[in-house]
Amino acid sequence: MSRRRCICCTRKNVHRLLVVFTIVVLVLTSRYLQNLIKLIDFLNEGDTLYTNPDDHIKDIYLKLIEKPDVIQLHKRDGYQEEPEIAMTSDPTWPSLRGTSITMAEIKGKFKRCRETSIKQNKECGRVHEDPLAFWRSNGTVRKSKDEDFRRISLASDCCAFEHENLMRLPPRESLFYWEEDYLSQPHLSDLMDTADASKSTIHIISEPANGVFTVGDKVEFLVTLYDGNGNKRELGGDSVNLWLYNDDLGAYIAADVTDFQDGSYSATTLLPWSGVVKVNATIAYSRELYRAVLFVQRLFKTTHWFTATFATPEASETTPCLTHPELPGFTKTEVCNLTQENGGFPWYCGKPVKSQLLNCSNYATVRRLDMNSMFPLTRAEELLMRYTETRRPFLIPNDIILKVVSKSTHLSLPLPKLQCKDRRLPDTFDDTNVSGYFFNNTWRPFACRLPEINKQFMLDCLRNTSVLYLGDSNSRSQNDLLRALIQCQDRKRRYKLTWHAMLLCDNFTMGVSLAYYPAKHPFYGSFQEDLSIDVIYSSVEKLDSIPAEGKYIVHLHDFLHLVPFHLSVLEHRLGLVRLAVQRLLARNPTAYIIYQSAHSAYAGWRGIRHKMDYYLLDLQRNAMKGLGERVMFAYTWPMTVAVKNMETHPEISHQFLNLYMGHICGR
Repeated sequence: MSRRRCICCTRKNVHRLLVVFTIVVLVLTSRYLQNLIKLIDFLNEGDTLYTNPDDHIKDIYLKLIEKPDVIQLHKRDGYQEEPEIAMTSDPTWPSLRGTSITMAEIKGKFKRCRETSIKQNKECGRVHEDPLAFWRSNGTVRKSKDEDFRRISLASDCCAFEHENLMRLPPRESLFYWEEDYLSQPHLSDLMDTADASKSTIHIISEPANGVFTVGDKVEFLVTLYDGNGNKRELGGDSVNLWLYNDDLGAYIAADVTDFQDGSYSATTLLPWSGVVKVNATIAYSRELYRAVLFVQRLFKTTHWFTATFATPEASETTPCLTHPELPGFTKTEVCNLTQENGGFPWYCGKPVKSQLLNCSNYATVRRLDMNSMFPLTRAEELLMRYTETRRPFLIPNDIILKVVSKSTHLSLPLPKLQCKDRRLPDTFDDTNVSGYFFNNTWRPFACRLPEINKQFMLDCLRNTSVLYLGDSNSRSQNDLLRALIQCQDRKRRYKLTWHAMLLCDNFTMGVSLAYYPAKHPFYGSFQEDLSIDVIYSSVEKLDSIPAEGKYIVHLHDFLHLVPFHLSVLEHRLGLVRLAVQRLLARNPTAYIIYQSAHSAYAGWRGIRHKMDYYLLDLQRNAMKGLGERVMFAYTWPMTVAVKNMETHPEISHQFLNLYMGHICGR
């Protein structure tokens, strides 16, 4: 009897335990499902279409580290921000001299980068066992180009850049003046320490007593930047754009911005139209972002890598390429100097490992890596880059509305009497952000009057003329716009398989020839495109091929394909192009040169948006300045700032064509 009672008690206890266990499981499952649903909801935010699954994985990771509630959860679990890296002077590497970058910073960032890469991709653990080995072929297969490319891509994604000779090599003998400024400060360790547009302010400095402006008045604003904690910025160096607009009138104008180097900026412009005028300003890039980009470009020379394929009918191999002669995984004697094949512009690729089957002469195609490289940065710098790539423009809030009246019956300033064809072309190099404005969505320079650009105008202008466009896809866009106006017949046209290639078009009746030549490397082909070395051209060689007789108009543009690299690459290229332009002008008295500037853009291909904008413009402006009466600087920057252009290929690019052809035609 006692034994039965004991068994019964045991059964009741087990039953009770099962009930309690079931309740606990249900409660925990309910909480888990709620959290899972929340997680799925925020991972599915937006409508991004991912063509590469790795992009989705990276975005999931970035969303996880961006979400405040997730970060707070980590903090409750004992998570701590990474400690400040001690800054100790170490001038042993030539690339670090004159900067605040230290060995401690580099080592600390590499440690974090390795750990982060392994969390994102388990394969990275294997890469970091021998990181430099993944930059080269293992040499076991004759035709290994695809496998080699995958290995190099993996090394890039895993932050496997610990090649000391590459990092030691200075990209330039001395620092640019902007490097001296940005690299004098420590790296960003707290995202709240960078400029915050939402906390920054705009105020009018000059305002009439009655609060009413007159068309033609100058107006000045004071922009004051604050950080994420609400503290006024103490240093300058942030990139600030300001513009005025009236969408109903199709009226827009940019401002000239002066940096007071104390966190405040003055923005000055004119009021060229009457009616309502609104104000917008943005922090295009913060000084901390520039510091992070310059850190990468100074040590690794680029933010986005290339590869080359060496091939014969019997074998193939892919190796990394760079504008400098140090490559991860390769010694100095294992590098192909392909500068001559690249039209005189520096270009180096790893020698094929399968030396019995391949050598440098088998250089065939170039392909960019499909994704941006993962570089050693602080967590705060990574987030800043992420926000800059996905959330721009960072508009500074304001409720300023100006009232402007006209003293005449015209809604805007009268057009200048001077025709643009009669303006001195050297004066275009002195154009500022307040060089013109949009009215009725048409660009109006202050210095001269543009003609109406149409088909007949262009045919009359270009009779018996050859026009060459040398540059990138924005050069190709200009070529396409002009092609539509001159009604030419294609001799070389674009095909899907050769999207980046020479284009030729002629109007034999009018004697007009139109050509586009994509530039030599670095030149980013399309996604997964193996770009043949035969379809890109040296601008220097094309300029030198122009004869001493015949009318020629040459349009030059260097921008988006060069900005991932240290700006010394652009500087070197512009120096060679300038010499070629001098030679052309000396031998051909009827040749004209147009150099089109960089433009502002707030969206586009990730990884090329950190454009060092004003400093890049500085190099471009000085490159062709002082070459005489037949060289024009087509300053498109203020046009794109004024309309808050988002795209890398601006919708207003036809206005660029009107600007420079309005100056050149009729001379």
